[in-house]
Formats: sequence, structure tokens, C-alpha cells
Amino acid sequence: MPEQIVTRNKPLNLFSVNLAGGENCSEPMHFYQSILGGKVLKESFGHAELELESGLRIVFSKETEHCPVRGGTLTLQVDQHDPLDRILSHCQLVQAVPTQGYSLYEDHWGNWIWLYFAKN
Repeated sequence: MPEQIVTRNKPLNLFSVNLAGGENCSEPMHFYQSILGGKVLKESFGHAELELESGLRIVFSKETEHCPVRGGTLTLQVDQHDPLDRILSHCQLVQAVPTQGYSLYEDHWGNWIWLYFAKN
């Protein structure tokens, strides 16, 4: 598998890949850490984050009423001034969370993409 490279200075970055966390997100996070290494950024029952040496984050979340998550989702970090037509023309808005700076979209193939708008 080729090494992941995360570029932090471009207007659109792959911020994280998101995997289902089950009932206790610490369990899959520690499993993947045992395989991939990395540093634990956050760890709780409902949410855990693992940062790999390349800078890529793997986020494990438990689905709740207030956090619709599912495995196989990407989170892209977007500069607020970046034109998003190339992404959004293939997506439908599912949910916006303006107070948190997130919006959830679904592409034509059923994949979810969270857009996280970076604060400048």
C-alpha cells in the first residue's frame, strides 16, 4: 500500500478517514494502532482519533442522534474561500452543522463526505 501524504498548506486537504467505532470506540482505535502505529489524539467511549506518522487521522465514532456517522466516510478540511464546485457538483447536502463548521454530503455512489471548514 502506498504511503499516505497529507498536505496541510492547500485549501483542500484530506483531514481524516472515518471508521465505525462500534459501542466502544477505544477498542477499534487500539486495534488499528497495534497494526499501523500512530499517536492517540482523543479517546472516549463514543469518539477516538488516531494520527498516523504521515499526519493522516483515523476517526472512530459511535453513531448517536446528534452525530450521524458511518464507516467509510472521508472528512475534508476546506478553506472557506476555496470554490467547492468540483466536489459539490457530484454531491447532495445531507446535513449542515454551521455552529461546528461541518457539512455532510453524499456523492452519487452513496459515500459520505464531511466538509470541515477551517477557521482562518
